[in-house]
Amino acid sequence: MYLTQSLHRALQQFPDRPMTVCGDRVRTTREVVERVARLASALRGLGVRTGDRVGMLALNSDRCHEFLFACWWTGAVAHPVNTRWSEREIAYAVQDSGTGVLLVDDACAPLVPGLREHCPGLRTLVHCGDGPAPEDGMVGYEELIADSDPAPDARLGGDTVGLLLYTGGTTGLPKGVMITHQGLITSLHGSILSNEAVERGGVTLLTVPMFHIAGLCGWYAQTMMGGTDVFLPSFTPEDFLEAVRRHRVTTTILVPVMVQSICEHPRFGSYDLTSLETVTYGGAGSPESLLRLAMESFPGARFTQGYGMTETGVLTMLTHEDHLAGGPRLRSAGRATPTTELAVVDPAGRPLPPGEIGEIVTRNRLMTGYWNKPEQTARALDDGWTHTGDAGRLDRDGYLYIVDRLKDMIVTGGENVYSAEVENALAAHPAVAACAVIGVPDRRWGERVHAVVTLRPGHTTTPDELRTHTRTLIARYKTPRTIDITDTLPRTAAGKILKRQLRDACADRPAD
Repeated sequence: MYLTQSLHRALQQFPDRPMTVCGDRVRTTREVVERVARLASALRGLGVRTGDRVGMLALNSDRCHEFLFACWWTGAVAHPVNTRWSEREIAYAVQDSGTGVLLVDDACAPLVPGLREHCPGLRTLVHCGDGPAPEDGMVGYEELIADSDPAPDARLGGDTVGLLLYTGGTTGLPKGVMITHQGLITSLHGSILSNEAVERGGVTLLTVPMFHIAGLCGWYAQTMMGGTDVFLPSFTPEDFLEAVRRHRVTTTILVPVMVQSICEHPRFGSYDLTSLETVTYGGAGSPESLLRLAMESFPGARFTQGYGMTETGVLTMLTHEDHLAGGPRLRSAGRATPTTELAVVDPAGRPLPPGEIGEIVTRNRLMTGYWNKPEQTARALDDGWTHTGDAGRLDRDGYLYIVDRLKDMIVTGGENVYSAEVENALAAHPAVAACAVIGVPDRRWGERVHAVVTLRPGHTTTPDELRTHTRTLIARYKTPRTIDITDTLPRTAAGKILKRQLRDACADRPAD
């Protein structure tokens, strides 16, 4: 199977149905396929060949849809870049991946001079915004489409790599996750069979960024099932509510912080939201009280929860029926999808019986490995199993409960933050002697990035100064929201910081 297959099916069955909506711009399937074929031809004209990486640094839009399909149409690897990263992180991903052509929208255009300087392999920058190109030497997106003849679809699929998504790394450097055509399609088949989250011919509102696996899965699932994708460049509760009302949205994917801001919006009751049939949420722990508020606010919608990661796609689903049943299983992540084999194992890789805590592993292999990182690939893909680095337990009916994160990953507002990345940024401050970064419970964000810092003798600093410093090195959402400056950090006899002890001590730490 190949990822452009859904376009050919849609063109055959629904040529005049709206396929993409972005603001006031609506395009039918026939129009989209024509533009994709022309953009693929333009990429060939820019020197893109089979297997080359083509990047896009842009907010959600209908052009993201066209970019992804055009890459696959021409046989290239699509590399959606995290727009929330710092310039340094973005430059690393572009250079490490060997991305030669990068599409940049208006919101990200200020980063272009720095990318030109730090990415010598970047030969072509394409402006995919609505106005004129802001930088000399940038190629216009619409001009490329207008000036190119449609190209035939390469129809590459199967185990061919189609996506390269960079995710944070415990070493402080992002890792490129290589995802195949067949892997993504198989993963989506499993999630669709599990929860019927996407309506046939429905309308999906994309609020989650499309550089995230969750956003990509939600987008492609609707395309696979026919229907319309509505793109929201950035999330606000007002924009969400208005888009649902205006476009009669049937499906959406949210993270808990979005759910809360929508349900608590003062004008929530003034919008007609009766079209919304399915709400899928995930990306962070959702308090049961918030979940019940959401179900009361959208009484006509089915609620489903998904658990997974960039390397695996969706592994488990908590279905609408599970939500209606209530009880302790509302605190679970659901059960394995039909295309997933899941286990909880001990440190030796032996499966554990129900109730015992170990590492969550899966044979639902979405990725083939990490780009240019064979050692890390070997560790993650061990004897056919993908190691998630998350700790959990299974009950006797196969429901999975996430207990802890073996990799010290923090999930805040749906974003993954690796403590090592934040610690590296803090340690670069001249006043910092040692630091530890942990996640602490937060009502709004699910988890809050919290740092505990000791200072070098004779040095002084403040939490605000440390936050300002870290924002020059890492994305804003990774910056600690709260920081404690202390005299000592708890350590083992071998000198390792006892993070669990810090978590216990800081569990009730209020936000500043």
